[in-house]
Amino acid sequence: MALAQTVLINVFVNRVDAWAFNQDWAHVEPHDWGKNLRLGWEWDEDAFGTNMFAHPYHGGLYFNAGRANGLNYFESVPIAFFGSWTWENFGETYRPSLNDWVMTSFGGIALGEMFHRVAATIRDNRARGSGRTFKEIASLPIDPIGGLNRLVRGQWGAVGPNPPEHDPGAYVLRIGAGLRFAEGWTSDSGTAQLGAVIVDLLYGDPFTQEYRDPFDVFGLRLILSGGGINVLRGSGRLYQTNLNSSEARLRHVLDVNQRYDFIKNPAQSIGGQSVEIGVNSRWRFGSKGYGLRTSLFGDFVILGAIDAPSTALGERNYDFGPGVGARAGIAVGRHGARFLRTFGQTEYIHSVSGASADHKVGFVGIELNVPIMKGFAIAGHSTLFRRRSQYTDGTPQDNRNYTEARLLLIWTQAGFGQ
Repeated sequence: MALAQTVLINVFVNRVDAWAFNQDWAHVEPHDWGKNLRLGWEWDEDAFGTNMFAHPYHGGLYFNAGRANGLNYFESVPIAFFGSWTWENFGETYRPSLNDWVMTSFGGIALGEMFHRVAATIRDNRARGSGRTFKEIASLPIDPIGGLNRLVRGQWGAVGPNPPEHDPGAYVLRIGAGLRFAEGWTSDSGTAQLGAVIVDLLYGDPFTQEYRDPFDVFGLRLILSGGGINVLRGSGRLYQTNLNSSEARLRHVLDVNQRYDFIKNPAQSIGGQSVEIGVNSRWRFGSKGYGLRTSLFGDFVILGAIDAPSTALGERNYDFGPGVGARAGIAVGRHGARFLRTFGQTEYIHSVSGASADHKVGFVGIELNVPIMKGFAIAGHSTLFRRRSQYTDGTPQDNRNYTEARLLLIWTQAGFGQ
């Protein structure tokens, strides 16, 4: 059933593009299939948002065709690769795109699993009436395939137990709105004041929940500003082991995570699929859940993308390539709900498609949340982005600095598990 629905997703999207939007590339015929299979992979020229967000979201539909039909994380992974491969070879007249296959597959796995779990927390199989229907509808944009399967199977109204993903144990959800102050990277750009919306979700807690399944603990951040997505980042644990006693006041765990990144601002449009390994630590203060948390991780970028004006490939003005990097963070909070947080990250990307270049990017930041009443806080965030792009074809070195600040009213809902 998962495979059949994956094929159906591709047929549906192709027919909408062909019949409703009359896209030339969607009018595929058997000779196009043979040509694609014979010629093999190439690098495409799609816009940054298409390759780095739309394709991973589409890949999440394939992945969740598996999750909606009873497959676990590992069993759904091949479904994502199968859906992306069949689309690249049979859904377009263009030759199959290697970057699309990677981004759609790996990005679809990461976003798909996080969205599957978020949608499961929104739905409630024990609820009844209009509230139940509202929850089902609200989850549709996040997990449309799961929601449509539930509708067809009569599960929108059926009362019963919830799946394990419905209750993450410990969690922290923060939703905020306010102003984003952006200082451009050129000397004459001035300061822009824009509205901003931020959503932070910490699903599970690595220090209170032993590892069971991939992404049973993950963090997800979404920032909307300037009429679009400014940031969408998520990292979920694939594996965890204790490095010392779970009863120790200073606790250490080794985590292997899968990470998805999409960051778009004047200093850099950067995104990619990564695997990271590192240590999360917690130092408890007293018995009421207060503590200090630190993280130190190294990562391998399976495939990253970063804007590079000299690329000049159709709509594409960015490079593709693998890379390596590291990140670190320190936070003070209660049960994982952070009051004060400092962080930094650096990445190196070597271009293999686009301009001949090596890119070094990074950012450091600090975030403060000051409670003002139950459930609400005033938050101040500041982040400095930096990049240096070195070209080997004579193009001048590209150096950029960009400062961003946010002043927000934050609403927090949290559950601390056992």
